[in-house]
Amino acid sequence: MEVAAIIPAHLDSVRFPRKVLAQINGKTILQHVYEKVKSTKHINNVYIATADDEIIAEVKSFHADLIRTGNYHTSGTSRISEAASKINADVIINVQADEPLIQPRLLNKLTEIMLDDGRIEILTPVKRIEDSKEVKDVNVVKVVFDKDLNALYFSRHSIPYGGSEFFKHIGVYCFRRDFIINYSGLAKSFLEEEEKLEQLRFLWNGYRIRVFITDFESISVDTKEDFQKVERILR
Repeated sequence: MEVAAIIPAHLDSVRFPRKVLAQINGKTILQHVYEKVKSTKHINNVYIATADDEIIAEVKSFHADLIRTGNYHTSGTSRISEAASKINADVIINVQADEPLIQPRLLNKLTEIMLDDGRIEILTPVKRIEDSKEVKDVNVVKVVFDKDLNALYFSRHSIPYGGSEFFKHIGVYCFRRDFIINYSGLAKSFLEEEEKLEQLRFLWNGYRIRVFITDFESISVDTKEDFQKVERILR
């Protein structure tokens, strides 16, 4: 089976504009992400998907494979869907362009699970929350799941209510290509709009999201404070 990773990238982030072009140790965040994903042994091809000319120039500067997409996308998943339709692959891994600490070993494990179980259409990692501050942090997405590790719900609020154990979502997805290229045809839901979480569209439309419990940590660069934290780690 062919496995491709697609990194959707854009410049107009609300809380930290142009963050993917911010530099750490002489490389942009985008290049750090690309190089981490490129070193993953089970991924055959890695692409960066974007509509922004500045990002395209940056991608060409470090000789990465590029997929030019339309400029109408409002989410990374939508951009992934268009990009996936332009390549041949059985499994598509969506890696966020703002996660320069993403671990190749985590991507390897996710790919292995996806290749071993053909029933899984969507797979994503979760991690037990160890810092109690994250439970009430709306930037940390919480998830609850059933006994078979199928996600029941994702929320920015603390779920389950009154719980003693909480899990957070690590923002990487594995998709079957046949599923993700039809993403645009899925109906939006009020849950997605209220929570600002696009994965709730999958659940609303009756699809299962299998979760994988991991100890790997990753930090999304959503704010300048996140950037400073990642910068300290990488330096």
